[in-house]
Amino acid sequence: MQTIWIIDHYSSEPIYGGISRQYDFAKELGRRGYHVVVIASGFCHFTHSYISEKPVKVSELAEHVHYIYLKTSSYESNGGLGRAKNMLDFMNKVMKYEGIIARRYGKPDVVTGCSVHPLAWIAAYRAARKYKARFVAEVRDFWPRIWVVSGDKKAMDPMVIFFGMIQKWAFKHADRIIYSMFHGDKYICGELGIPRSMVYLIGQPMDCLRFDENREKTELLPKEVQEFIRDSFVCSFAGYYMTYEGVYVMLEALKILESKGLPVKMVFVGSGQEKEGMEKYIRENHLHNALVYGRIPKEAVPALISHSHICMAHLEVEGHKEVYKYGVSKNKVNEYLYSGACTLYGFLYKDDEVAVSGGGMMFEPYDAEDLARKIAYLYHLPETERQQYGIRGREYIKANHSVEVLTDRMLEVLFG
Repeated sequence: MQTIWIIDHYSSEPIYGGISRQYDFAKELGRRGYHVVVIASGFCHFTHSYISEKPVKVSELAEHVHYIYLKTSSYESNGGLGRAKNMLDFMNKVMKYEGIIARRYGKPDVVTGCSVHPLAWIAAYRAARKYKARFVAEVRDFWPRIWVVSGDKKAMDPMVIFFGMIQKWAFKHADRIIYSMFHGDKYICGELGIPRSMVYLIGQPMDCLRFDENREKTELLPKEVQEFIRDSFVCSFAGYYMTYEGVYVMLEALKILESKGLPVKMVFVGSGQEKEGMEKYIRENHLHNALVYGRIPKEAVPALISHSHICMAHLEVEGHKEVYKYGVSKNKVNEYLYSGACTLYGFLYKDDEVAVSGGGMMFEPYDAEDLARKIAYLYHLPETERQQYGIRGREYIKANHSVEVLTDRMLEVLFG
């Protein structure tokens, strides 16, 4: 039995609210007879709380599939020094415990180091070389490029230089490179000069079966949300309450729709620093058809978006058009497309998968009038025509993002 280690700081089982990419791959690889060990942090980046305060917590997903959570330092701000310390702590904890993990769960044949942050690559490379395994670098966010083009840091900032060096080092030493952004190869190959033979696109996987099992479980939704969406034309948003996620654009669009007398409701579920600001906007503008709720269980999201007519997403850092030039990895958009609703996506680049799939429409980022026009168009569209967006979206996700399809590609990278 071949053993795969996946080192991903921010991964977790869905119940804990982390990124479920590796969970979906691990379960599918386990079903195919592989031994999989996912090594992640015991501190959740998304809830700022501990999954476990034990030095090491092990979850057994199946006989040969394990999640190993390592206790790392905590932090309250995603942009502060506490997070940087947490990243360094995770790398060191992987190095500290990798020998114990190998003895208990098997030496790896392949080690995948998964970046959002590149320090995971260092830990993965060290383990791969120690056990004479293949080292695969997975990248889901282009640090430090995104810092510079977003205006957060200057090109000569020490952090930019440091992480740039790690990126070059990792790509030079990787046996294979996986990217999940739709056009990520244009950066990795086109700008960094990495040979295309080393680079593979594996997008965000979708466990369609798990989604479908939860689709009708409206009882998982909070009572307030259930009551709000009942017998209504619903536009939903699930995610982070951040300006770049377009939450104020959506509320402004609702203000326009309410002024025209259209009975459209918007429900927001999630968390983020703009929650109070959103609630204030609703009060000050006397909006009647908006509900801003907190986070809901991940298993409840399918029930909400499947009972929505429109799912809304938005991504752009205002004034910095280059940030998402190469695409973005968003599980949320895959779920939207698979939900059966029409997806409206505020994104600058019109060759995104929402447009390519036919499962939705793009609107201009930060343009509430454009969003309002498209919602009104869909509201007045005959139901059978509107449902075609959902049908096309589901077909596209099954063909291009189902966990079964992407696991086939993953195995080619890991062992091909």
